[in-house]
Amino acid sequence: MISFDGYANFWNTFKKEYRPVLGSAIFFSTYIEPSSIVYFDDETIVISCENSLAEKFFSKRYESVNSVFTQIIGHECTLVFSSDKEEIAMFKNRAESGDFSHSTVSSGVDAFEPAVVSRKETEDSSNLISKYTFDNFVVGDNCAQAYSVATQIAANPGVLFNPVFIYASSGLGKTHLLHAIGNEIKKNNPGMRILYVPTETFTTDYISSIQNNRMDEFRLKYRSVDVLLIDDIQFIANKSGTQEEFFNTFNELYAHEKQIVISSDCRISEINALAERLKTRFENGFQTSIAAPDYEVRYAIMLKKSEDMDMDISREIMDSLAQSELTNVREIEGILNQFKLLASHGEKITMEAAKKALSHLNISEIKEVNTELILDVVSRYFDVKVEDIISKNRSRELVKARHIAMYLCRTILNYSYQRIADEFGGLNHSSVLDGCKNVQERYHSDEDVKAYVDEIKKLIA
Repeated sequence: MISFDGYANFWNTFKKEYRPVLGSAIFFSTYIEPSSIVYFDDETIVISCENSLAEKFFSKRYESVNSVFTQIIGHECTLVFSSDKEEIAMFKNRAESGDFSHSTVSSGVDAFEPAVVSRKETEDSSNLISKYTFDNFVVGDNCAQAYSVATQIAANPGVLFNPVFIYASSGLGKTHLLHAIGNEIKKNNPGMRILYVPTETFTTDYISSIQNNRMDEFRLKYRSVDVLLIDDIQFIANKSGTQEEFFNTFNELYAHEKQIVISSDCRISEINALAERLKTRFENGFQTSIAAPDYEVRYAIMLKKSEDMDMDISREIMDSLAQSELTNVREIEGILNQFKLLASHGEKITMEAAKKALSHLNISEIKEVNTELILDVVSRYFDVKVEDIISKNRSRELVKARHIAMYLCRTILNYSYQRIADEFGGLNHSSVLDGCKNVQERYHSDEDVKAYVDEIKKLIA
């Protein structure tokens, strides 16, 4: 059994390793310092967060936190972040009673020292997380192009698209895709040298090499690879020295036709204080994006991941969660991780548990998608009144809003034309049919209509 002193030592080791990765002293003192580990077994690490903001902070940095823990203990674990006092107390009680086992550590304050992987040992590794593969990446309309490009460059690194720039908001799967590319190349080309690094690590390594007069080692590490996968390049902004070194590294790899894949949380043009010559290099490659998942993709992600976790979650609960305001894959994983903990202790996964999981993420309760919701969203989107949409008013703006609302009731709710007619103030059945048909045709021919429909769908879902 691990003592609480052992937990403290484990957390101190994590803090020491994660500080240079995070790079922000303010974030470190605000979110990392007040947190602690309250439960740890072979598969799960539970971190107590001071409040919901800290919980969200950790959730957004799941991959980088998980990567550091993997280096420390030598294998991957599922991470759970919680600010719920009752839940934290429950895990503390389980830890205190010995309701877990960990085969690789003994008790005592030094329990985790032997498992720490030194910086030198990790320099020769690819830093790839093996669980992130193409096989468990759920593909939907929101990421089809990014996935297609990723699989093609994994099959022919340095040949088809180079460099590749993937941009997406936090938690939508760009890090997963980078690891999947590396893992696929590693599987097909064992002799290739692959390196995945967050930009913060590149910056930290660069600063350390200057301080310790080891620039030759630094350049050998980054310029001798066949595939460079660099995550969150936006953090290179305002760092002129790091930008200069990355520019030279980029040129060296590109000149020798080595594959470069870069991710960012925004478009190239939106990265502030990025040198123009770097922007030009990135823009000369292939750019692709990942959008927020819609209802269908969220449902598919939950179905796939729950199957991978061997969890039996009712279709009703998954359907309700997919209709909530979940905005990214990481939030979905966070909820499923909480479900996994419940299941591992014999507790049933109920709708109440789903609502509690959503509240932990500061997400509004599950909302029912119906005609009223669709009309409300459409009215706010076009800045018109709901009563005007369902009126007989034939102004151009109202007709557009009315037709789109009808079309969404038809495609999202699968309502009959007659039911839509009844719920839109007793319209004629043929008017609904014509309106839906008009939007359907223009969706494929008019970019503005397509944009309206897609954006409103995201707001509804």
